[in-house]
Amino acid sequence: MVTNRIAGKGGRTRSMAAMALASAVAVSGASGAQAAASPAPDAAGTITTVAGGVGGPGPATRVAVALPRGVSFAHGQLYISQGHVRDVSAATGRLTTPAGQINIPGAPVSDGGPAVAANLGARSTVTDSAGNLVIADEGNNRIRVLAARTGVFYGQQMTAGDIYTVAGDGTQGYSGDGGPATSAELNLLGPVTADGRGNLVIADTGNNRLRVVAVRTGVFYGQQMTAGDIYTVAGDGTAGSTGDGGPATSAEINGPEGVVVDQTGNLLLSDGGPSSLSGRIRVVAVSTGTFYGQQMTAGDIYTILANLYGPEGLALDGHGNLVIAEFDFNEILVYAASTGTFYGQQMTAGHAYRVAGGGTGQHGLGDGGPALRAVLYWPASVALDSAGNLIIADTFHSRVRVVAESSGSFYGQQMITGDIYTVAGNGTEGSSGYGGPATKAEIGLGGVALDHAGNLLVSDGVNGASLLRVVPPVSGTFYGQQMTAGDIYTIAGGGGSYPGDGGPATSGELGSPAGLVVDSSGNLLIADQGGNRIRMVAERTGTFYTQQMTAGDIYTVAGNGQYYFRGDGGPATLAQIASPAAVAVDGAGNLVLTDTVNNRVRVVAASTGTFYGQQMTAGYIYTVAGDGRIIFNGNGKPATQSSIYRPRGVAVDSHGNLVIADSGHNRVRVVAASAGTFYGRSMTAGDMYTVAGTGTAGFAGDGGAATQAEMSLPAGIAIDAAGNLLVADVLNGRVRVVAEKTGIFYGQPMTAGHIYTVAGGGTSGLGDGGPATSAELGPLGVAAGSQGSLLIADVSTARVRQVSG
Repeated sequence: MVTNRIAGKGGRTRSMAAMALASAVAVSGASGAQAAASPAPDAAGTITTVAGGVGGPGPATRVAVALPRGVSFAHGQLYISQGHVRDVSAATGRLTTPAGQINIPGAPVSDGGPAVAANLGARSTVTDSAGNLVIADEGNNRIRVLAARTGVFYGQQMTAGDIYTVAGDGTQGYSGDGGPATSAELNLLGPVTADGRGNLVIADTGNNRLRVVAVRTGVFYGQQMTAGDIYTVAGDGTAGSTGDGGPATSAEINGPEGVVVDQTGNLLLSDGGPSSLSGRIRVVAVSTGTFYGQQMTAGDIYTILANLYGPEGLALDGHGNLVIAEFDFNEILVYAASTGTFYGQQMTAGHAYRVAGGGTGQHGLGDGGPALRAVLYWPASVALDSAGNLIIADTFHSRVRVVAESSGSFYGQQMITGDIYTVAGNGTEGSSGYGGPATKAEIGLGGVALDHAGNLLVSDGVNGASLLRVVPPVSGTFYGQQMTAGDIYTIAGGGGSYPGDGGPATSGELGSPAGLVVDSSGNLLIADQGGNRIRMVAERTGTFYTQQMTAGDIYTVAGNGQYYFRGDGGPATLAQIASPAAVAVDGAGNLVLTDTVNNRVRVVAASTGTFYGQQMTAGYIYTVAGDGRIIFNGNGKPATQSSIYRPRGVAVDSHGNLVIADSGHNRVRVVAASAGTFYGRSMTAGDMYTVAGTGTAGFAGDGGAATQAEMSLPAGIAIDAAGNLLVADVLNGRVRVVAEKTGIFYGQPMTAGHIYTVAGGGTSGLGDGGPATSAELGPLGVAAGSQGSLLIADVSTARVRQVSG
């Protein structure tokens, strides 16, 4: 699993894959007779996007800008790095996304093609002297260039608008000094900048070095360099702070997170250190002379500012002052290059001053007020625009903010000198576009389903939004709201209190919604994974699951919010369940849920009777599969005596059998509802069997018997209208089908009991409009769509995808 680092100090890391898998889901097996979420493509097996994307284009403050890491400014445009590269007009405040539609670690990077469709994990940007946008692609361990015009740059023929690698081979490591930059290894890239001679200077953070890609042959930083090759100019690879006053290449540096070139050509770097007052700003002198009040020798390294707490991004303003994002102290500092008045303060050369941050939160974030009273949350990067305004990547507020240098109109807003304003981001980590076209919205996917009216339901739970959203296929009134066909709306979550039971669904909160299903009465059931509950939005007023409910209100139908395993045989709302990832409804109306962390599948009885071989009471909860153990103990045993490990998906097939994504065992399992032959196996009622997967994590066996194929973290499970079993094979980046019968499905001939990839595994990026097997995916959930299509919760591209049937 690849970890995309979003913060450089104190071990603050976040794995996008891990976040996604924490919300892995199974989604409903909706009827193939239902109305389409969007018009189905003509060719079977074709993939399209029906909801979600990078957001915009539109006003920057209305688009989610999740965890911005880098900011830069050139030619009237503010560039924001947050996996994608965002572009905000300084004049209008309008946002577009010129580079990066997907971020799938390990997938092809799409070099030589349009930058807008590239697989990208951008950390920072800089514009070079030719106007090209240079990108530190931390996610892929490369330095890449978005060509501004067609020509030869960095020794390569480039086409305007396309993207190219100019340093790094994609491998995380350290190698290649003195050789071609494209053959070198890099490690957890920090910022990239360009010096006055056009060379690229890279903060190779994980390797504790500064490295240079020479743009032409010559002597730079005291070394003979060859055009296109890469060289270390500071750091010996050891994390530390020794070596001041000596050669920079023999000194220790510690995770450099910022680098900038001053007017003389000296390199300034933020030497982070651990989260204590050991951070410092250091200088690699380009020539011998007196700089920053010290006598320096060319090629040597010196500290000019010490006792900082987590310095990261650096910038130089028009007066030569050094601006520092002090990440861990939530402040922006200025190190004055000369004595004078800057940022409304009298400053003395060689001293540091706070110019933004340090607020108490008494007045919220502080937007529209003095920058010194503002609240910042781990600012990672700073830049200056052409008007002298200070731009801040306020990373964990998921905003980009500006401190106005002078009063006027900037980024489409009226600003006052010294005050601070949000100019990009809506404060969420990936949810925006409500009430507008679904394909221009940002969604943090958890699960998908179709309701009885054919509306596309999306649980927006991966990025912390905790919303339930709907895309109607036709205009009308749904869930109490007037809606326009193809637009996206919030129907649950986003309120002021958790859980908000018994009140309007939009006034309550969700804890991180994952799997979804619609019951026979049209009620919407939600696996509220973060809240350790199963929630329900009532379609109409009546009694459901022993509770009196009002149409449009939200209720808990299982779980008391506590993260343990208790309560079997008692009322479901008093029971403890742990991180339920999926929910389904069987033919008797019972709720089936994955109690994922407790390694069980449990049932909430809709009525009193005998189900799954047990006598059940309406509204009570029971374990029907899994004994809590994790070691695989074979097949053909009673389901309650069989082990399942981290079940992340569940569905009920047309025979009433429970189909379970046994994710930890890399298998798909079935609990037989009755004796018979299912999925090519003879089964006994109540026993559990493997129907796909060998238990070995991997990808093998497509086109052959499903029980002989490898899988890697199966999650979402659904049954399509033909009875085929759909599986989101997460770590293989594929949706696979176990055929119920022999025939042609999703454009492929299939044999009963065999397994096939029907989407993902390709190298064509999004691949919209082409074969689904050529597309790149990060599937978490699947659902049966209309007209034989399937729907995919594609977490890596933050989209709902549709494959024609």
